[in-house]
Amino acid sequence: MNKNKLKVSEILGYAVGGIGDATSYNFVIALFSFFMTTIAGISPAVAGMIISAGVVWDAVTDPIVGYLIDNTKGRYGKRRPWMLGSALPLGASMILMFLKVDLPQTQKIIYYLIMVFVFWLSYTAFNIAYYSFGSVITEDDSERVKVQAYRNVLSYVGLFCASSVPTFGVAKLVERGFTDGDAWSVMAAVAAVISVISIVLMWRFTRGKESVEEVRANRGKMNVGGFFKDIASLMKMKPYLLIIACALLANVYMTLFNSSLLYYVCYNMGLSEAQASMMFTTSNIVSILFSPVIAKGVAKFNKTNVFVGTMVFSGLVMVFTKFTGIPNIAMGCAYVALTGLGTCAYWLCIFNFLFDVVDYNEFKTGTRRDGIIMSYYSFLLKLGGAAAAAVQGILLEKSGFNVELAVQNESALGMIGTMFTILPGVIMIGSGLVMLLTPLKDKEMDLLRIELDKKRAGEEYSTEKFESIMK
Repeated sequence: MNKNKLKVSEILGYAVGGIGDATSYNFVIALFSFFMTTIAGISPAVAGMIISAGVVWDAVTDPIVGYLIDNTKGRYGKRRPWMLGSALPLGASMILMFLKVDLPQTQKIIYYLIMVFVFWLSYTAFNIAYYSFGSVITEDDSERVKVQAYRNVLSYVGLFCASSVPTFGVAKLVERGFTDGDAWSVMAAVAAVISVISIVLMWRFTRGKESVEEVRANRGKMNVGGFFKDIASLMKMKPYLLIIACALLANVYMTLFNSSLLYYVCYNMGLSEAQASMMFTTSNIVSILFSPVIAKGVAKFNKTNVFVGTMVFSGLVMVFTKFTGIPNIAMGCAYVALTGLGTCAYWLCIFNFLFDVVDYNEFKTGTRRDGIIMSYYSFLLKLGGAAAAAVQGILLEKSGFNVELAVQNESALGMIGTMFTILPGVIMIGSGLVMLLTPLKDKEMDLLRIELDKKRAGEEYSTEKFESIMK
């Protein structure tokens, strides 16, 4: 593993994959529910069920893929083959998900359900390998923060491609005479191409950065017993359980917030998709600007305090906005900018929390299981998104939301407002506060990594200076 300082070109080589990760993920999370209910002709409740069904599939595939990655052996390492192999299926499924199909209702539901399954399996294969790869390109904690800061910035480029570009593009294509369905298909193809190209570039630029020797020689053949043993041991680690609880809550609030934005702008504010893209764009730009500031804050203080502080602040902004409302597009842009601070901190810090767990687990067990550790994080992240999508669909249905109406009733408007402000705000605060409980503080983890190097080399090591986190 690389223990030295990384060149900027090496950091960018890894970070460019964040564009594909963020574009594919956020395009589906933020827009698929809206597409199914307003374009494909599927009711909000059924749309929520389709998205939720993908998580049931993920409940099986995420940990299995993580376990397979941990046990992959080959001359290209154990992660990079998965990243490359997933690229084309990922792009193809994105295009097919946003295709308006002329089928009877039952067949239509089955079609979108299959596409959801293909998308999440492809995304999982890339996503888990990509996240776990970040733990081995460097073991220096300050370098890891720097890598995640670069990845965070490029992820917001991906978020821009997944939110601002599609909504603006759909509006412009419709103006030029495209049907709504065709316009969405075109923008899905654009998002898919961006995702695939960035993943392939990342794979090319990281060549030689994953040591073949790092594939553990002491791992036996893959078997069901070993799979469940790995899972059971992870579920006993308090630091890991806290992180996945944080991830679950985080993606609930992010999904509610992002997928409700378009509803809020179109129905509560009476504006167009093109104007909604202004708010998406503002969020992305401000978050890019926040990334180096937050990274410096982490370096000066510690990532736990910075993470909790920004998450609570942004959550309180959401709660307060429920009572003030958003009267115009300028205030809307200010709102997403302030709430974006916490989200930016989440994406910058969460992987470093996970890398701490990877190192901590290796020190305690003697094996490095970044694949399966990332897989349950990924699963809980998507579980939160699916739960939020299901809740959103049910709440819209119960409030009387009717896609055929240009003007919604007061109950529906109130529910959309709640899902865009106070509800994600309260959940965001909870997500941040969870990490106050983690025992893996920066100072102790730096000391652990020093002793971990000694342990790997077969030298004498001690836990005396960080005994408190070994209990």
